[in-house]
Amino acid sequence: MKRGAVVVIVLVSLVCTAVALYGDSYALYYASYSGQDTALVIMNSGGQDTYYTVKAYDAYGTLIDSTSGDLVAYESDYLILSSLVGYAEDAWGLALIESPAILTVGVETAMYEEWVSSDNVVDPLPIDDGEFTYFWYGLNYSNTPTQKTGIAVVNPNAFPAAATLFFYNSYGDLETSRDILLDPHETDYYLSDDVVGTTVSAWGIVDVRATVPVIIAAEYFDGEGTLKNVDQISFYYYAEY
Repeated sequence: MKRGAVVVIVLVSLVCTAVALYGDSYALYYASYSGQDTALVIMNSGGQDTYYTVKAYDAYGTLIDSTSGDLVAYESDYLILSSLVGYAEDAWGLALIESPAILTVGVETAMYEEWVSSDNVVDPLPIDDGEFTYFWYGLNYSNTPTQKTGIAVVNPNAFPAAATLFFYNSYGDLETSRDILLDPHETDYYLSDDVVGTTVSAWGIVDVRATVPVIIAAEYFDGEGTLKNVDQISFYYYAEY
C-alpha cells in the first residue's frame, strides 16, 4: 500500500479569472479495504434519459472492473463499490463515472457496514486544453492529539500528472513539501502522521499545485484513528496561467 505523507498550502494572491471547460466524466476517491466501503448514488440531474459507465481503478491505476446502467430523467441508481471490486489491499483509488448527461454523484462511506459520512460530487472533470500551467487545490488538515488527516491525491486522467504538496501549520509556517508524479489513473495516499509531528499546532492548510486537473480526498480521523468524515474535492480553487 502506498501510504505516506503529503500536502498543504502555497497562498497565491492572484485574481481568479479562469473559465473552465467541462467534460462528461465525474471522478472521486473510493476505498474498499480494511473494513471500509464506498457506495455511489448516481443521479440523473438532467431532464432527459441517459446512460452511465462506472470504472473502478486500483491504487496503481489498473482498471479492476466496470459496470453500466441506464437512467430516465431524474432517476437514481445505487452502487456499492465492494460489489464491483471486492475487498483487497489495493482496492482503493479512482472511481470514474462517464455519462453524456448532467449527473450528481452522492458518495457514501461506511466502516464495517456502519455509515460514516456522505458527500456530493457535482463538478465534472475540467478539460485540460493546455491553457493553464497549474491548478490549485486547498483543504484543511490536522495532526493534533485529537484529530488526524489522511489525504488522497487521485489522477483521473489517461496521462501522467505531477503535483507539489505543501503543509502549513496554524501559524502559517511551511512545515514540509512533497513532489509527486502519478501515472494515469493512479492514486497516492498520505497520512499526516508521516508528514508532520503530532503537536497542538500541527494543523492548518494543505495546498496542492497540480499540472493537470486532479481529485483530492481528505479523510478525517479522531485521535483514536476512527474515521469520521471523507471530503471529496473535485474542483480547483484557482487556475494559474
